[in-house]
Amino acid sequence: MRITGGQYCNREILVPKTDLIRPTQDRVRQAVFNIIQTEVAGCDFLDLFAGSGAVGLEALSRGAASATFVEQSRKHLEVLRKNLGVLCKPNIPTSQHPNNQVICSDVYRWLATYVGPGFSVGFADPPYRLGEEKGYAQVLATLAERNVIRTGGLFIAEMTAVQKAEETPGWDLVRDREYGKTRICIWRRVTGTE
Repeated sequence: MRITGGQYCNREILVPKTDLIRPTQDRVRQAVFNIIQTEVAGCDFLDLFAGSGAVGLEALSRGAASATFVEQSRKHLEVLRKNLGVLCKPNIPTSQHPNNQVICSDVYRWLATYVGPGFSVGFADPPYRLGEEKGYAQVLATLAERNVIRTGGLFIAEMTAVQKAEETPGWDLVRDREYGKTRICIWRRVTGTE
């Protein structure tokens, strides 16, 4: 697995050796970042269900000011921290990314108790079964209620192609695309919902 663009382009990423993780494919990651490229430079990026950290690392490679990674598995976090250390140190002093955070937590619990500034862009790639069970309507509502994603910010969800995008007050669905068995939905938080 590799970074697909930006200053770390083609750098390899470690992936946890487990069946519990399904990293976002390179071509899907590249497609997502091609769509949101004008939003990434200088953004505060949130990578939920981060796993190896591939998506947040891609954001940093493409100019995000910071990335926050939320992952429940300590084993996955060990790999994520290695990836972050290896990729960020050779080209960028870590002092230039002082706000990167790696958080060990259940994502839904973390979202429900979040207090802090809103992120510009958020990405979630939960295990497909979990995403199908929980859906995204409540997640989007929580993101707005807790101001996890600021007004005008984007939230991107990766899901199975059979799962449908959910309409949620306060959010506009701006993209809904299929890539083989994967669906990517991108919502923008609209004004007047805080």
